[in-house]
Amino acid sequence: MRHELTNDADGISMPRLPGISSGNLRRFYTCSICFIALLLLILLCNWAINLYTDYLWFHQLGKLAVFTKILLFKVILFTSCFIISAACLTWNIRWAFNNARGAVLLRLHDDVRRLLITIVVFLVSSGVVISIAVLSITSANNWETFILLFHRLPFGLTDPQFGLDATFYIVTLKALNFIQGWLLALSIICITASLIVYIAIFSVRKVAFVVTPKMLNHIVTISALLMVVIASNHLLDIYELIISDRGLIFGATYTDIRVRLPLHIFLSALASITALLLIISTKTMGFRLVIGSLTLWAVLAIVGGIVFPLLYQRFRVDPDQFVKEKPYIMRNLEATRVAYQLDHIKQISYPAEGDLDSVAIEQNRSTLDNIRIWDPIPLRDAYNQLQFMELYYKFLNIDSDRYTIDGRLRQVLISARELDSEGLPPDARNWINRHLKYTHGYGVSMSPTTEFSVGEGRPEFFVHDIPIKGSPPIVQPELYYGESSEEFVIVNTDMKEVNPKPDFTRYKGGGGIQLNSLQRKFAHAWRFKDINVLLSGQITENSRIQYRRNILHRVSAIAPFLKFEEDPYPVIDSSGKLWWLLDAYTISDQFPYSTKTHNGYNYIRNSVKITVNAYDGNVTLYAIDPSDTLLQMYQKAFPSLFSDSIEITDDLRDHLRYPVGLFSAQAQMFLRYHVTDPQTFFTQSEQWNIPLETRIGKAGIQVNPSYLVMRLPGEAKEEFVLLLPFTPAGNKKNLVSLLVARNDWSYYGELINFQLPKDRQVDGPAQVEARIENDQEVSQQFTLWDGSGSQIIRGQLLVVPIADTILYAEPLYLQSEVLAFPELKKVILADNNNLVMADSIQEALTALTETSQQFDHEHSASKNTQDLVGVTEAINNLREALQNLERSLTEIPEP
Repeated sequence: MRHELTNDADGISMPRLPGISSGNLRRFYTCSICFIALLLLILLCNWAINLYTDYLWFHQLGKLAVFTKILLFKVILFTSCFIISAACLTWNIRWAFNNARGAVLLRLHDDVRRLLITIVVFLVSSGVVISIAVLSITSANNWETFILLFHRLPFGLTDPQFGLDATFYIVTLKALNFIQGWLLALSIICITASLIVYIAIFSVRKVAFVVTPKMLNHIVTISALLMVVIASNHLLDIYELIISDRGLIFGATYTDIRVRLPLHIFLSALASITALLLIISTKTMGFRLVIGSLTLWAVLAIVGGIVFPLLYQRFRVDPDQFVKEKPYIMRNLEATRVAYQLDHIKQISYPAEGDLDSVAIEQNRSTLDNIRIWDPIPLRDAYNQLQFMELYYKFLNIDSDRYTIDGRLRQVLISARELDSEGLPPDARNWINRHLKYTHGYGVSMSPTTEFSVGEGRPEFFVHDIPIKGSPPIVQPELYYGESSEEFVIVNTDMKEVNPKPDFTRYKGGGGIQLNSLQRKFAHAWRFKDINVLLSGQITENSRIQYRRNILHRVSAIAPFLKFEEDPYPVIDSSGKLWWLLDAYTISDQFPYSTKTHNGYNYIRNSVKITVNAYDGNVTLYAIDPSDTLLQMYQKAFPSLFSDSIEITDDLRDHLRYPVGLFSAQAQMFLRYHVTDPQTFFTQSEQWNIPLETRIGKAGIQVNPSYLVMRLPGEAKEEFVLLLPFTPAGNKKNLVSLLVARNDWSYYGELINFQLPKDRQVDGPAQVEARIENDQEVSQQFTLWDGSGSQIIRGQLLVVPIADTILYAEPLYLQSEVLAFPELKKVILADNNNLVMADSIQEALTALTETSQQFDHEHSASKNTQDLVGVTEAINNLREALQNLERSLTEIPEP
């Protein structure tokens, strides 16, 4: 192909590229702009429709104030960051084009120049748009940081190093770190975009790449701004020392204060000087000082920031570590105990001596009658065989609670019968069935934790079957909201919903958004990418679309700034309605000097209880810890969101539980932080562990906290508690402590640590499990059962303090290898000296007391025999002494 030669203004022949004309370039421009505009339009429509449907959803729930407040902060952050980043990037790119266009582009033919300009503009513009979008979206996603910043309140807890309130680290420092990181990213993007423009334009030159003074001034100016941002980062790093985890303990240590703190100050000053030298260099064209300061900064940042602190720690601190670190250990101890409320734990000594006798059994009958012998996992499998009733129902989870039945406080296990459309035959999983007919679950099943059918080993029931039988009665059993992750459903259509009640006609609640207009149908069809929502003739103006029906998804959308317990649980109120109760936490990962959990946070409060109506999905958030400063900030930001704890109805308040998530975090910290002496903490001589047990066919399983109904030592009546045992760290497996959380509203949240004597050995769970496996009768039964198509399932080993001793209880289940249908067969009870296996708790208690009496009798007989032998030996010794005295007298010579 021949290229037509043309002469440019300087007489240099340049090729005219074939097919390049003004018309082609205009078409290229037009296509590119249309493509980008179409893409932006689709994204904008998607955002607008999701925004509209969310508006309807929040409005229906009465939580519109939350939606608008969060949206306002997102829009402000996005808009402001978009304007700033767009202005900075546009200014830099235009500056780069102006600096490079002269000598470079005059040597090119017009067609080539247009083509290159088009390509460069398109590529740089795409990068700029993407960068601006990322920066703006990132800013909008940090709305929570700025909501807290604008509604911050003092914690009243002062950092001992700088004298700053904890709010500075939890709120202000987090916002400053974000701003600094955002400016750093913007500076780097500006420099990168400018360099790309220069390289793209100069790459077509026929001469070597030359840095012009204008280009140099441009890059140096941006680099100076970058160094200013880096200097501010070093200043913020000074305060980051208070929430660092590099040293012996969380927070600033001796090396941090003596080495890293002055180093950050010096690096900040050096980075500021470097920025100033960069500006000066644009006038003098001298870069020696700039290069020197940059080199010194880089060397100090690497060597001083990493190597020198390690050497200082090794040769100055480690040889006398405790003395130097003692003040910082005290700070860590105090802060961690406050952050997890370990300073509120009540310490009580518990003797744990003797064995369980018949008198103790009669005095503690209420506790023994509530010893849990059904575990949640085996019971869930039994429920799914005995109580599912239809293919499209399933029990997802078993929860522990308590109810007063026939005048007695009884611990129960309860589970909701939820919708499971995947259980339908494949040809029945059409759109009509999944979204219009099979819309809800039905009722609950509830069992006592202590009873089972004789012979079959199946659970007994307080509430069961369809139609629902038992007590407490349920008058509104339909479950439209629960733990199931079902898709959206549409109720009140011309298609009758599937429901076991023959008199059920249609949904009568207010849950969901009414589809009473074409606009709403179109919006939800777009949102769920389901055209049937728009086209279906079964949908009427009274139809309501329900989504976010999963409890966690629902409350997370309403209060995304809270962290939630993973296990909501169902409750039957006094009127027969079903509710879901859920715990929510306020957390932070920047509480000064407090140690972090494995989940990454170092401050936690169970400040909010949430109720969700299972029929209409109404959500209420109750503030139950008004002393929590983080909660106070959220209440200030969203005043209409939280209700006072006194507004919780009595029948729901009676079912509040101390959450396992909070209790587990506190227990994990309490393993080390139960001590307050810094030297004991430093030597770790009294560190504890969570014990291990054998459960569900696996050995070495960490013991889980257990909900129990029992009478605590020193209390007058039984109550609902959460309990976890502790053993020493290392190879010792004896029991050293029991941590208990009280659940009843009169004592809600009270934590008690029952400390066992240090001069007496008390078996821990692992030792009791070993005793079970070593017992001849039990091991023979294991051998007999384990095989021939069946398997043994060992339930959780419960550790129950009772009558100044410790009682251990473990249920045994038998299950077929081909069907998950466990049956309760045996119960093992043990005290400090005896272990028995029987068919029920009562039989095991009888056998245990008989064994204990036999042991006491044998022990007494042995002691009497030992005493008799001792007396005989004493008489013989006396007789021998008298004989020796008489012999010595006869041998004395007469005078």
